[in-house]
Amino acid sequence: MADRRWPRLQALFEQAIELDESERAAFLADACGDDTELRSELEALLKADKENLHAGDAGSPLTGSTEDTPAGSMIGPWRVIDRIGAGGMGTVHLAERADGSFEQRVALKIIKRGMDTESVIERFRQERQILASLAHPNIARLLDGGVTEGDRPYFVMELVDGLPITEYCDQHNLGVPDRLGLFQTACNAVHAAHRNLIVHRDLKPSNIIVTHDGEVKLLDFGIAKLLDAPEDRQLTRTGLQLHTPAYAAPEQLLEEAVTTATDVYALGVILYELLSGRRPFEVRRTPTEFRELVLTGSPAKPSAAITELLADADGRSAATTVEEIGTMRGLRVE
Repeated sequence: MADRRWPRLQALFEQAIELDESERAAFLADACGDDTELRSELEALLKADKENLHAGDAGSPLTGSTEDTPAGSMIGPWRVIDRIGAGGMGTVHLAERADGSFEQRVALKIIKRGMDTESVIERFRQERQILASLAHPNIARLLDGGVTEGDRPYFVMELVDGLPITEYCDQHNLGVPDRLGLFQTACNAVHAAHRNLIVHRDLKPSNIIVTHDGEVKLLDFGIAKLLDAPEDRQLTRTGLQLHTPAYAAPEQLLEEAVTTATDVYALGVILYELLSGRRPFEVRRTPTEFRELVLTGSPAKPSAAITELLADADGRSAATTVEEIGTMRGLRVE
């Protein structure tokens, strides 16, 4: 597969796996159009991903298997313990310091095979520099960075153990005041990044973690953009979408320039979800339909949305009731 096609395939794959299988045919038709080769490659990856899940493999065609960087591998002075996650550009591993200098467990991120083109590697290096410039108690700290023996960039982050802010609030049945308190802390961390002319560009609940001690940590500046940096036209040409559609601002869906307002929009979506148990617009349609809905639609007020049920909305069981949503927030829904 040519490098120029990989980023677009990566972005489409990550959108498609969020959809029910019954919805994928319409998505593929809209996203791929007349590009039969792209559709064939995408269908093959989706099939392989399904087979991996049935086989109990923690990896996927685009995230890499656990054997890609197996437990015991040495990356600089760090020993890999286990694979704990994957993102748009890299896999994340639990690792520990192994050179005897001191004991420490960390999150180690390595760029994916197939994504290590020159432009993506440069963006990965930019991520390390961005993280190194940020010093805030609610932003995960950069500890180390380098290049593996296979010439794949990596960086080492403070290990954050917790839950996405939405899950944390629901599991602890937090009322509205407590939810707003955590959200305000997240806003302060984003504001700190904005003061450094840095836009996150992919804010979503899984990038705002609340630890078991109730501490908020902002993660993953992997697609952050310095406001004074020129637009990367190569990424636009390849069709790589540097955002998560459900939380993307209109300018991102239109592939226009981002500003700090882009993060403010995403924070608004997250706040809506924290308050109502659903997002203002759910990704349950083709990319074109979803974009038009965001650009022209008017979401219900959170106070009204909490009384409306969406079957299987973003991991929620269809059995979730209005009363249960209200109970999680200390509310009585009538």
